Amino acid sequence: MAHPLASLAAAPPVPPPWPASLGRVRAWLVHYLGWDGATARQAWIVLPSGWGPASGPAGAVPLVISPHGRNNLGWNNAVTYWQETPADGPFILICPDGLGRAHNRASDPFDQPPTNPGLFSYGYAKEIDDLARMPKIVEETLPWLKVDLERVYVLGSSMGGQETLLLGARYRNGLAGGTGKLAGAGAFDAPCDMATQCAYLTHLPPAANGANPPGVAALMLEEINSKPANVGGFDTAALFYDEKTQTHWTIGQLLNKLPLNQSLWDERSPLNYVPQLSSLPFPLRIYWSSNDTVVGNQAGQQSGKLYREIKAANANADVTQIQGAWAHSVEFVPNDQLGDALRAFGLTGL
Repeated sequence: MAHPLASLAAAPPVPPPWPASLGRVRAWLVHYLGWDGATARQAWIVLPSGWGPASGPAGAVPLVISPHGRNNLGWNNAVTYWQETPADGPFILICPDGLGRAHNRASDPFDQPPTNPGLFSYGYAKEIDDLARMPKIVEETLPWLKVDLERVYVLGSSMGGQETLLLGARYRNGLAGGTGKLAGAGAFDAPCDMATQCAYLTHLPPAANGANPPGVAALMLEEINSKPANVGGFDTAALFYDEKTQTHWTIGQLLNKLPLNQSLWDERSPLNYVPQLSSLPFPLRIYWSSNDTVVGNQAGQQSGKLYREIKAANANADVTQIQGAWAHSVEFVPNDQLGDALRAFGLTGL
């Protein structure tokens, strides 16, 4: 019998061509098997445009791993946010599509996995394990390129920021299979308490662009596949549209279908990794905004709270918070706070 994820990724969507406007870099599309050993995934490795099999760098080069945000994939992450930054380092950038939890009729209440199983991974533990394999994937798929295994960094925004924090916490002393060590991590506008964030989304009205936050909350509930211990903050009457049945359901109906398991929420919430994040052997930078309306109450419940708890656990922790008033993730671009992080890590002097 085919693996439940394999059919979803058998024919990955063909991404748009690399924009000609980003001519200082060249993107290499590579493939790898996800954590299940069966599902083909894609990753974009972005390099200075002059690098290739016959003209690669003379020595080992720093690597940046960048998990993407919700409802995006690696191509969007590389093109929209990172743009031509690898040429400014220079450094290697890898933006993988990722792979969330296996969905099927037995495990998913409404049999509604995302159209691409990497869109809503939300810090799934095995996806974090895949992120820890990225240096090895770079060297296996582009064998003429040598990674500086002492200078591996992870930076991401939104869901990618959440997964950045989880990778830093779980692999703080070395990446998978001895394939390098993290030298720095930067998390931007990251949800840090997943149950609180999910409940927050159920109270938001539909957006002008057609987005329905309760529908996002439903996808989060389905991906985590459990009900948190405290559902008092959820708007149980909020509606979302189920594509498979082509009908509307309430958040309350979905919650009632799910088994109670708070530990599955804790596993994906960076706030539950304060002991690890307060003793990192590399610098951590946390960027968050008081005006973020996508990730709610960053100061009191999400990234701002995480920073305070890290410092309370260890006043000498090598963690820096950068607070602003930007809209969600707009600062994650070269001429804004992403550039600030790259300079702080010594990846670029610009």
